Amino acid sequence: MKKFIKKILSRNAINSLQKIRAVLISLKYGSPAKKMIPIGITGTKGKTTTAFLISSILEEAGYKVGRISTVDYKVDSKTTVNEENMTVPDPSLVQPWLKKMVEAKCRYLVMEVTSHAIDQYRVWGIPYKVALLTNVTHDHLDYHKTFANYRDTKVRLFRWPSLKISIINADDKSAEYFFKNLKTKKNYFYSTNGDFEIKQGSTVVASKIFLNPTASKFTIKTESEEIEINLSLPGMFNVENALAATCVGLSQNLRLGTIKAGLEKIMQVPGRMERVETKKGFTVIVDYAHTPDSLEKVYQTLQPIVRGRLISVLGACGDRDKTKRPIMGALAARFADFVFVTDEESYTEDPQEIIDEVAGGVPRGRALFKKKSSDKPKRKPLEHKIHDVKEFMKKDESTGEGQWWWRVSDRRDAIRQALKLAKFDDLVLITGMGAQTHKVVGDKHLPWNDRQVVEEELAKL
Repeated sequence: MKKFIKKILSRNAINSLQKIRAVLISLKYGSPAKKMIPIGITGTKGKTTTAFLISSILEEAGYKVGRISTVDYKVDSKTTVNEENMTVPDPSLVQPWLKKMVEAKCRYLVMEVTSHAIDQYRVWGIPYKVALLTNVTHDHLDYHKTFANYRDTKVRLFRWPSLKISIINADDKSAEYFFKNLKTKKNYFYSTNGDFEIKQGSTVVASKIFLNPTASKFTIKTESEEIEINLSLPGMFNVENALAATCVGLSQNLRLGTIKAGLEKIMQVPGRMERVETKKGFTVIVDYAHTPDSLEKVYQTLQPIVRGRLISVLGACGDRDKTKRPIMGALAARFADFVFVTDEESYTEDPQEIIDEVAGGVPRGRALFKKKSSDKPKRKPLEHKIHDVKEFMKKDESTGEGQWWWRVSDRRDAIRQALKLAKFDDLVLITGMGAQTHKVVGDKHLPWNDRQVVEEELAKL
């Protein structure tokens, strides 16, 4: 029926119907979002972690908080796992949660806002007061077709009729483009460049940044004060997420001391650089990284601090941008000592074809970026542009398959083999699915959780 309607109606007509439907559903539940202060977080990466950090800061300030995120629905102190396999579900599912938040007397709504949700008007009728951009990198081009379309869809959140405050990552390549499209009078910009300044808004920067395998230490500086932060989340990208959350706190007139306490209370975010206890002498980390950019950042964070070998388990999602698959395989080959290419969730595609496309980049990636282990931290960032795909797909004389990398059709089996291979001081990195509780194969939603599978397989060792 939906496909038939799309055929006979124009795009504008469909948009109008989606808007009307979203508003009617909101009205049905008493327009709950209007009774809270909605904060919308958009960006390719970092939305979930930033949402958790913001929630913690606001709770530290004494407010009750509701949250809609990729991993959970939060109503004050109660959380429920998001099993919808999408960050922002249909309004018919979101609005009942918003009503529960109002009934629980939540003052704030912290919500991830995807480009799909904006484009399909799933969030129409939610009067966002604060909009935050984490970053914009190439993703979802299977849906938006071009990067410009993808970026422009996210810009729409910053032109929301109800919006009062905009927060932008000044280090992102698209920052200037977003800045030119801002309509808000109150704007915040954050940067990991300690000397960054801008006259057209408030600035929040990080300086004296020290990173280690399990945490990050840095100083947050505003125009009038500074404070040291000890964040229990590793990686420069988490420093950026903390700065984004800090801007939200400052926009709500919270003290830096309160913001610091909120940031430091977050020990771990499900499926985001999530450590799994092994008691085997090696480390296991589960992460949601599923794009070349996010995967590269995770590798860059972990590789210099791994004392032993880095063992990577990865795949790619079906019905998504195919051009990134060999690039991700090449990245794994460049950074990891051992690579297991496996299934993720295939949707309507042939899972083996997806595995083969990711695997196609592995041997070429190792050939292009082969270095001595002592040179690992000095490697230059990989340029993963679309025109590089054919280069990664070239055949290499000796692929190394069966020696340092393998194709394993079953994800559980791939995880099992990676864990068996791991020795003292090694790190096993499992990427792509994060904290998901289901995977989509054809028209079936099958129970799946990477962390749970890791724990089950560890128990067998």
